[in-house]
Amino acid sequence: NLINMKTISCVAGHSLGEYSALVCNSSLKFDNSVKLLKVRSKAMQESMPEGTGGMLALIGCSLEKVNKIIEMTQNYGKVFVANDNAIGQIVISGEKNAIEYIENKSKKLEIKKAIKLPVSAPFHCELINNAATVMDEEISNYQFENFSVPLYSNVTAEKCSVQDIKKLLIKQIVSKVRWREIVLNMIRDGVKNFVEIGPGSVLTNLVKRISKEVKVISISKTEDIDKLEAMKQ
Repeated sequence: NLINMKTISCVAGHSLGEYSALVCNSSLKFDNSVKLLKVRSKAMQESMPEGTGGMLALIGCSLEKVNKIIEMTQNYGKVFVANDNAIGQIVISGEKNAIEYIENKSKKLEIKKAIKLPVSAPFHCELINNAATVMDEEISNYQFENFSVPLYSNVTAEKCSVQDIKKLLIKQIVSKVRWREIVLNMIRDGVKNFVEIGPGSVLTNLVKRISKEVKVISISKTEDIDKLEAMKQ
């Protein structure tokens, strides 16, 4: 354990990171998380024929504006908000024609920047409902233990219970990841220090975009553990 769980007030994870949060939270065994994620990944990739859907990161757009863009382009195909990551960073999922239309018309639609994501399917939307069905069958074979600390759900952006976690993990596959709201709700509940564990600092940068009032560090290598001591000061 990099961090003593007694010093942590709550946990959350972004998309598949929610499984890492559950392992950290003593609710799911590490080997079981790997088995579940292998099934989840395969089911999500196979839920739609390759090349029929995609994902697009929209930079510089509010959630309200993205919803309006989705309304304007519904004649080209189905599109959904997949990740509400931070202020000005929204990821959408949808059918190929609609995603390509938004990407090609991004300037006209007043999108600061549109970045196509290198993914095999439109994750976190109802287009991959088959994956949720597969996961529903698989997850029933696993046991989740009581949480050590509260876990904020991707689906609700609020604290959830171990009794609800299975259905929330199934629903997460076809639901928007509400990361911006999770961070704001943590801050509302008194969290002042955020620690990201894992390669890179994507979530650290997102938290910084959401609030300038909190401390944020990322731990991706052994030397980074020293940052924890600095945070305590």
